[in-house]
Amino acid sequence: MGSDDFFRLVRTWLTIHLPRARRLSPHTIRSYKTALNTLLDYLRETRQLKLAEITFDSINHAAITGFTTWLLETHGLAASSANQRVAAIKSFLSYCAGEDPALVAIWLDVKQVRPARAPAHAPDALTMPAVEALIRAPGQQTSHGLRDTTIILLIFDAAARIQEVLDLTPADIDTTPGRGRVTLTGKGQKTRTIPIMDKTGRHLNHYLNVFHPGRPEPDAPFFYTIRAGQHQPMSQDNITYLLNKHATAARENCPEIPERIHAHQLRHARAMQMLRAGVPLPHIKEFLGHANIATTSIYASADNQMVREAIQKAASTTPDLAPVWKGPDDLIL
Repeated sequence: MGSDDFFRLVRTWLTIHLPRARRLSPHTIRSYKTALNTLLDYLRETRQLKLAEITFDSINHAAITGFTTWLLETHGLAASSANQRVAAIKSFLSYCAGEDPALVAIWLDVKQVRPARAPAHAPDALTMPAVEALIRAPGQQTSHGLRDTTIILLIFDAAARIQEVLDLTPADIDTTPGRGRVTLTGKGQKTRTIPIMDKTGRHLNHYLNVFHPGRPEPDAPFFYTIRAGQHQPMSQDNITYLLNKHATAARENCPEIPERIHAHQLRHARAMQMLRAGVPLPHIKEFLGHANIATTSIYASADNQMVREAIQKAASTTPDLAPVWKGPDDLIL
């Protein structure tokens, strides 16, 4: 198969199969597109191939193994990021094999490439004092302060990913006292309904009254910015900027806040808080929207404080050992 066939399948995979058949989000499709572009850069740089010369014959087990090494050593990617790139390539080849049986052998060959070993890192969760200081930092005297407080509080309380919060609409919010909840759309367009604290519900109600007065459009972006007089969805960069801006102010009173923070640290903090409160891992898995409980288990393995408390609790119930030696003190000594 020639270069035309290769790029024809690239086009249909990105523009038809992923958005329509698999119904993946634009953010996920962009990451798949980035993986393919990076592979093309690798083939051009290391094999001196022009774009018009790249075919399925250029892609095999050795090429993808070299691609993984190139990502790790030349571009300095983390093992997890390199594995995501390779997984996207495998997904593309699986699609191609379904379209043309002649490509099944290439897919099976590349499928055997082992992922790079990623060291397990403990989640970099914020401490609870840091979370509380960050939530208080924006204040609520201004509309922007109200918005930022609501965003930070909701990310923490629902343990939500940034994109899940940005995709919220007024129809996804229920602030009924005692039954408050938000419906989040996570990876793979999977939805989950998360209970929220009454305090969070009150903040959401206040935000609705200010930013969505009257009867809000049910499908409008819940959080938005205004550009050229029009409501526009906020971006992930907007959230990262406001988090770090308020972290700088909060750090004066709470030195536990790290120099650079990201929204996932709030998500990690919520997961650790639930774990320490005794919530079972399977429930935390559903709360976080993890596909595999092994992903959730890293919180349990990272919590040294829980291990320490469990050991001390066990030690307190252990009977004192009876003395082994009997006799005069000088003999025992």
